[in-house]
Amino acid sequence: MATVRAAGRIRTALFPRRSALRRSSDRIETAALRFAVVVLLLVIPCAIVLGQRGAEDARAAADATRAIAHPVDATVLAAPAVASPAVGYTGGLSDVDVAWVEPDLTRHTASVPAAPSLETGETMRLWIGPGDRPVVPPASASDATIEGVVDAVGALVGAVLVLGSVLLALRFALDRGRMRDWDADWWTFVHRRDRGTTG
Repeated sequence: MATVRAAGRIRTALFPRRSALRRSSDRIETAALRFAVVVLLLVIPCAIVLGQRGAEDARAAADATRAIAHPVDATVLAAPAVASPAVGYTGGLSDVDVAWVEPDLTRHTASVPAAPSLETGETMRLWIGPGDRPVVPPASASDATIEGVVDAVGALVGAVLVLGSVLLALRFALDRGRMRDWDADWWTFVHRRDRGTTG
């Protein structure tokens, strides 16, 4: 029932009945609402394309990383420092020293960001790029898809916020004009020379 009422209100807002009582400000507001709906309908396919492009870019960046880097299992040499309870706590990533062995049996060490819950002796997966330096791990297929969805939803939300803000500002300006017209009409009604204030 609520859905039917909402649909009826939307239909009435977009396609109001013809009436001699409709003011020019009412017609302007209806035209602006229709224009916003058209713009939003045009934004939807653009947002979908943007999301697909974002996912493709994430996959391409991941493929480029995999082409120049390889994964290794590194061993934590020292646990991350944990702040004392009197000072606070470590809520983000901390740099830890790790070591790994390459296929040619050469041993390497580096300092990389890791969760503070890691302990000495634990292993973590790293991606090693040129110069035997750790690089940002490539995004998985699901991560790339999520990034594309986030891009598309972000574009839609941004468009809705902009259009909504414009409509609200226009409604505010039109309401001010309507109130001025109402005050003028009321003043004329009360101060007409041929009738008293009581009619």
